Amino acid sequence: MPLIEKYQLAFDISPVPMLLVAGDGRILLANNDFLDLFEYSAAELIGMSVEALVPEPIRGHHPELRNAYSRVSTKRSMGAGRDLFGVTKTGKVIPLELGLEPVTDGEETMALVAAIDIRHRKIHEERMRRAMDAAASAMVMVDERGEIVFVNRAASSLFGYEEDELLGHPVEMLVPEEFRRAHPVYTGSFMNNRTERSMGLGRDLFARHNDGRRIPVEIVLTPVDSPSGKLVMSTIVDLSERVAAAQEVAKKSAELEALNVELSHFAYSASHDLKAPLSTIAGILKLCIEDLGDNNIEEVRLNLIKAVDISGRSAQKVEGVLRIARAGRDKIPVTTVQLEPVIQEIWLDLTGGGSGIELQLELNHTDPIGTELPTLKVIVENILSNSIRYMDEKKPDHFVRITSEDVEGGFKISIADNGIGIPEKNVSKIFQMFKRLDDRSGDGLGLALVQKQVERLGGTIMLENTGAKGTTFCFTLPSQGEHM
Repeated sequence: MPLIEKYQLAFDISPVPMLLVAGDGRILLANNDFLDLFEYSAAELIGMSVEALVPEPIRGHHPELRNAYSRVSTKRSMGAGRDLFGVTKTGKVIPLELGLEPVTDGEETMALVAAIDIRHRKIHEERMRRAMDAAASAMVMVDERGEIVFVNRAASSLFGYEEDELLGHPVEMLVPEEFRRAHPVYTGSFMNNRTERSMGLGRDLFARHNDGRRIPVEIVLTPVDSPSGKLVMSTIVDLSERVAAAQEVAKKSAELEALNVELSHFAYSASHDLKAPLSTIAGILKLCIEDLGDNNIEEVRLNLIKAVDISGRSAQKVEGVLRIARAGRDKIPVTTVQLEPVIQEIWLDLTGGGSGIELQLELNHTDPIGTELPTLKVIVENILSNSIRYMDEKKPDHFVRITSEDVEGGFKISIADNGIGIPEKNVSKIFQMFKRLDDRSGDGLGLALVQKQVERLGGTIMLENTGAKGTTFCFTLPSQGEHM
């Protein structure tokens, strides 16, 4: 029985469009389903070259592909990993899946072709692609080998790649380098236990952008069964904005906490620093009462003038402290400062003129100084307050020496005393918040906030000397508003 007659019955009952092609490309046999699919009659198609059914762009080199198949004839599917198309009599282009199987009549090897119209599948796939491209989340599909077979538009945008730069490549290209070696193990584990789950529960996950930067992400893995095998769909949510928002909240919380600490300190500072002038005013008023009893009106008048003067300076000090507390919200203006009267005023407020400590001034800078006056007062006052607090009562003489000099772009002030000094074990802690070094210490905020205010003005502060001979603090500040 001739080979064509042998296959005629099988062709007639086959539910799949089928074609028998000779080694030279002539069409020998086609069933009705194939004829209907390509819109030919049997008389028109039989004897025609199979190249007539091939799209124009590849028609010229199709004989070469056909001859190559004839030399190594094997049963196989055509178009794995790429699209195949056929052309009908009226010129319609149809997406196809083709199965090839060699057959022979003993003399000639022919090809048995099964053609499946996948137009409906392509329509479905296109709808799915459009739906996934419209998704806000990135979607990456990976096959059993760990190679990328699908990405949506959001994934291309998130990772900074074009679609064709990702397809066919290992998914590890989207994984940070330090995790790439172990990642195929995780992929294999999921393929063996395919259940929908979130990745990285309880730990931070990162993906890798094309430019190398790390992207914080959340990933959900979903198993997908397809005709081509087992697949995994990864739905990836970019957490960059969420992480940035959380960091901003943490930053604001830290700033608020720091502000509360500073406000607490300023409240303490205001009450502590006003104690000395209020005590002085109280003493003056007692003298006034005594002088009134002696009818010494002139002495009363002079003492009241002193009390008014001290109370006025104290009110200005409170306003200065409040202005510093608002620093960062309200801009403190830079003013021209004459250093010596400012220091004398601070010293008088701290000692009331009767501390038993000699104030020595060696001011060698060029007047005037341009800076924030309230802030400068708080800096100097806190350091001087420590010098008074840590006076060494065992020494016969007590002094605080303040020197100044011009430095490039600003000025330097050194405040030295011959007090008890700072033990070596405490030197590294003096600028730390809440570190009370001994029973004489205040709330542990003074020097920490002094350092902060100096640095806010663009300056530096350091402890130069300490020990049995006393302590020296030095700070530099830019002049004439150069830090603004």
